Amino acid sequence: MRKLFVIGIGGSINKANIEVHDVQLVIGESIETTYEVLKENWYGVRLHLDEYTALLGADGYEIKIGDQPQNTSLCLFFVDMGGNLKETFGEQHEYGFFVAETENEAKEKAKKSMLTHVENQHVDRIFKVEDNLRFADGKVSFIHLIPDGKPQGLLPDWSGYIKLL
Repeated sequence: MRKLFVIGIGGSINKANIEVHDVQLVIGESIETTYEVLKENWYGVRLHLDEYTALLGADGYEIKIGDQPQNTSLCLFFVDMGGNLKETFGEQHEYGFFVAETENEAKEKAKKSMLTHVENQHVDRIFKVEDNLRFADGKVSFIHLIPDGKPQGLLPDWSGYIKLL
């Protein structure tokens, strides 16, 4: 069964002084089936897996993968929220998924629930998940949202270090 994997990766790129991190969204049968897509799309020198989760639900909706688009005005949005803490150097980040009809609606939901304790809270990036999907098997797939009323946090199924490049 194909799943939506949310994958935290890191690696080295030319001219960067520190490791660079990214989040990739890949539909695949297993985390191992996503490795080639991750490597093909990495723009750096070295690459490793930091964490992943199979996203089964978000914001009161179960997530399924379908072969055809779902007939709905709702979309699944990814939000990268940023902000600062006085006692630490470096911007803090939190990632989340929200179901909404518009980007602005998703942004407002995110601002109410993510990094609410920081100064300078702001959205670094927001996008419709279906606009940024990669497919481990090359087969285009679509997100289906089924209301289930369950709030879902973004917790890793696994975290650690797996060298990919």
